[in-house]
Amino acid sequence: MCRAHGTDCIYPRPGDNSRRGSVASPRKLTPKSRQTPRTAAQPKKSLSTLTSLHNQQVLTHPVEAVSPSREFAPQTISRPAASLETQSCPPIHGHFSREAFPNLVGIVTEADDNSSHIVSPAVAEDNDILESYLSTVPDARRRSIIQTDPNSRRPVRPVLFNTVPRRPLGVSANQSLPATKCEFIEKYLEPGVDDVVDLFFHHVNICFPIFDEMSFRHVYCTHKENISPAFLCNLYANALIYWENSPSLRSGRCPDIRFIWNQANEALHSELFLSPGISTVMAIILNVCGRPSTSIFGNGGMVGTAVALSNALGLNRDPSNWNIRPMEKSFRIRIWWLVIIHDRWCSLAYGTPLQIHRAQYDVPYPTIDDLCSPNASQSQIAASLVFLSLIKLTDVLGIYLQHVYRVSESTPYPPEMSSMDLERLLTDWEESLSGDVRHIVLRGTHLNAPGAANFRLAYLAIKLLLRRIQLDLDAEPMKAVDETTSPFYTQAQRAAEEIVHMVRELEESHFRGFWIPVHAFSLTSATTFLLRSGLRRSNAHSNAPLKLAEDMISTLRSHRDRFSWDLADNCLTTCSDLVEKLSSADAGNYSLSAVPAFQEIDFCNSSFLDELLIGFPELTDTSEI
Repeated sequence: MCRAHGTDCIYPRPGDNSRRGSVASPRKLTPKSRQTPRTAAQPKKSLSTLTSLHNQQVLTHPVEAVSPSREFAPQTISRPAASLETQSCPPIHGHFSREAFPNLVGIVTEADDNSSHIVSPAVAEDNDILESYLSTVPDARRRSIIQTDPNSRRPVRPVLFNTVPRRPLGVSANQSLPATKCEFIEKYLEPGVDDVVDLFFHHVNICFPIFDEMSFRHVYCTHKENISPAFLCNLYANALIYWENSPSLRSGRCPDIRFIWNQANEALHSELFLSPGISTVMAIILNVCGRPSTSIFGNGGMVGTAVALSNALGLNRDPSNWNIRPMEKSFRIRIWWLVIIHDRWCSLAYGTPLQIHRAQYDVPYPTIDDLCSPNASQSQIAASLVFLSLIKLTDVLGIYLQHVYRVSESTPYPPEMSSMDLERLLTDWEESLSGDVRHIVLRGTHLNAPGAANFRLAYLAIKLLLRRIQLDLDAEPMKAVDETTSPFYTQAQRAAEEIVHMVRELEESHFRGFWIPVHAFSLTSATTFLLRSGLRRSNAHSNAPLKLAEDMISTLRSHRDRFSWDLADNCLTTCSDLVEKLSSADAGNYSLSAVPAFQEIDFCNSSFLDELLIGFPELTDTSEI
């Protein structure tokens, strides 16, 4: 209406007396939306607000963005501005920021009965027509449009949120199994609960940052009762793997980690049913990243749920130009990328297609400023640089996985790429690195930085995957020719060998540091490829791949016994028996030189290999990469 009548859109300033006692500022309007002219003395009706009065600002655009605090849930016109933040947050003194902490209270709480849910872009344009009607209806429930970049040269889908109930019908807020589970875990861990929180920040959050430590600690100390109990349960369970790293905790008996995880899982599943929100996404991130990892189906299902919730909450959209606080922008960006990391690495480990595709999100990479405060320590900066490099490496992994899981011949996506094109992706990423991060990747040094050893293994795993893909692409035109003649076969063997050497060189501090649990499958992948190479060797007296596989098993067994390194479990369970059988065949009556090449073997009739590979059916299919 302002534009139609040629008038200026004037918004009330924070100091206006008329604002006191009124509802908060609206969180909607597209560039075409209709709004009656107002003066500074006329209070606006609230469409959907999530911020407190002391933080209201003069708007510079006629389009506003919904604030994601308090689960990013838009409110109705009639809802008063008094919110959890204004009701419960005490004045912030000292170095704490008044601007930051109320937002974090809302982010990790589940207090509201309603939440926001993104509206399909296909129908978001309808809001322009509907708003002209809703603006004339008192107390109408209205939806919230998000501002997009007006200077963008590409068409940008509007971002529209609607208010939906958080809980199923008939379920009240006081039916909280998660709260009971959280209290139970805290009683079980007393008096070391605070020490467990310290372990989480010193060993997990620094490498896999979910939020700012100072902000969370303040909320944890002052508004703990408002934090999602399912999220807290999974935070405690996630940190217990580092129990021995705490001088005050290791003197006592370590609690039963599996029992704690079972309680945390029940709390999370209950919250998923009762009141899912962004705190649930955070809890899932902690759950899937938790060690020891024992459930492929459970973790895969959780990742799928996190992806679905993230899309429903609009986390897949770029918030850079939204009219929300910088803290909320960086929070949304980092949560989305943590979900992507889980989706793609679980896809590689579990053999399931990735669920997030590049064309379906426009969230930028986080920056060092999003992760580190100005007074961050050198250790925090080093860990953040490693994490940012891991994000970009994960993007390369996503492209490789599109080729791994492409099964439809009639679909042109992803576009065909040659072996050299695929390698150029990894090479370009390597060339983008600098400083200590470059040394971690190319030389395997500087592994004492938080998360560096995990990052190095991630790089070697992707390098092995690339060689497997190249070998598979090279084998197609070769048909009957022995694949060992391909140059990629030797390169794949070298990549697996690098993983063995890295595992050998790990020190005690590395085992007690941060690891993504799905990397356990990378160790298994390297070992199985070495066994595959060993079986193809015609000269048993120089069977280097088999010897490397034996070294891998013996080294992992030592690490498991000495340091309780749980990442060794999968490889030991899958490959140790097979390595022993092959070693016995090599040293006993059987000779590996007498074992024919795989393409010459009739697996159905070969009694020797039936006995040799029993329990390892995946090794009898050489068509898999």
